[in-house]
Amino acid sequence: MYSDRGIDVGGLTFGKGRLRMSLENVDGRPSLVIRGDNRATVVFDLGRINITPAAGDPATPIDGDIWYDDTSGLFQFRQEGTTESLSGDDAPVDGTYVVSSANATLTAELVLGTDVIMAGTAAARPAAGTAGRIYFSTDTNALERDTGAAWQNLLAGAGVTDAQYVTLATHASLTAERVLTGTALQVGLTDAGANGNITLTLIDPLPPSGRLSLVTAVPVQVTETANVTTVYYTPYFGNVASLYNGTNWIRYNVAEISIAMAASANWAANSVFDLYLFADAGTVRLVTGAAWTSDTARNETLTRLNGLWTNNASMTGRYGASSTVTVGANQGLYVGSVRTTGSAGTTTWELGGIAANGDPALLYLWNMYNRALVAVNSRDSTASWTYQTNTWRSQNASDSCRVTFLRGLNEDGIWALHGSISNPTSSASGQAGVGLDTTSANSGLASSTYRDASSVIVGSTGLYAATPGLGLHFVQAVEKCDTVTAALTFYGTGAAASGLDGAQSGLTYMGMH
Repeated sequence: MYSDRGIDVGGLTFGKGRLRMSLENVDGRPSLVIRGDNRATVVFDLGRINITPAAGDPATPIDGDIWYDDTSGLFQFRQEGTTESLSGDDAPVDGTYVVSSANATLTAELVLGTDVIMAGTAAARPAAGTAGRIYFSTDTNALERDTGAAWQNLLAGAGVTDAQYVTLATHASLTAERVLTGTALQVGLTDAGANGNITLTLIDPLPPSGRLSLVTAVPVQVTETANVTTVYYTPYFGNVASLYNGTNWIRYNVAEISIAMAASANWAANSVFDLYLFADAGTVRLVTGAAWTSDTARNETLTRLNGLWTNNASMTGRYGASSTVTVGANQGLYVGSVRTTGSAGTTTWELGGIAANGDPALLYLWNMYNRALVAVNSRDSTASWTYQTNTWRSQNASDSCRVTFLRGLNEDGIWALHGSISNPTSSASGQAGVGLDTTSANSGLASSTYRDASSVIVGSTGLYAATPGLGLHFVQAVEKCDTVTAALTFYGTGAAASGLDGAQSGLTYMGMH
């Protein structure tokens, strides 16, 4: 049967139906009788029509020709520029599409003479022009339909008919659908997505899983790294970071990246800089913003976006001595802060120790995420010294028994303990304390030695435990004598004081970095 056109035979049109041909005597004359399923009939008086059998089809048939191919044993005819069979297994029988005439007896098929369902590379896809064909691109996973004029992607746009997510607002009325303003799920094959980056829309981003460090591939430093010029962001318990692009949060796989400050004047001496992760056209960079206006006041304002700290306004991010990039508002993910030393482009991580007058600790790097507890000591190896003033001063009149530390946010408390050894008498006793950003006052709890006539050598402690504030701060071991009538002896090591072997004067600090 024909689904797209009728058959015109001898001036009589047959619609959609099966044609039956037979030789019969009609009114006593030999005749060719053609009948259709709709009971229409045409009779050819063979006395007037003589169809001569021939091998094969005519070379140049024209519309309306009928002939008998004695090679195939089929009556053929020419209609609309196409040769079709009027009898036998090749007769069309009410169909949609098949790809070869050998399948023409299948129910509901129409011979196309071309492949209907095809697969191959995108480059091998044939030109559009036969409506109804389907093509699957094996290299891009695209499924397309030939409209007769163009190939239409069945997995996007107007091809979407029933889905949990659609990309066009015109589909929003479909059941259980949610209109997205951007790409819902994207697995990149380009440079920006070579590591399997995923665009995540309408969900909360995850905190980054790496840490700032001054040692490559060492996310948590437990050894001293003094006076270095490179800051690293390295994977810790993972290598994923969510970065905002102005519309969506995109989750990136972040291998170790770094900034080589290399003594550049762009990182001025004795200055604090914030560090951010930023996706620069798909490349994740570690950048710094402008220097803080002081050790305790940042230049650029931070703001929370979906719970993560970002830059509040557009800023210039620097990732090299001569390399900068514009970081749009909220597109820089704040990951911590660093302070330079007295030399431009240089920072340090010093854990203190034992030395005459004390060995100071300098903790100039602070992590926003995945902070770790750091414990350091600054101790005085001087045998002994005296003090006879009822005024707080630095231990042993030295500012070296100190821990200096950086804080990017004022979120965590710290703990600092000053242990002191002295020889109280019936007329004088000593006190130990901890000064926050001062050498002339006690900022925490002070402890005093016990005064008696026997001059027993004892230890005392001063404790500071609080939230010290934003930026760069220090805790200092401080001491004083409670009388001016007699000098008080303090000891750096217990070995210099009878009965206190193994004791040590100095400062212990614990904080999150």
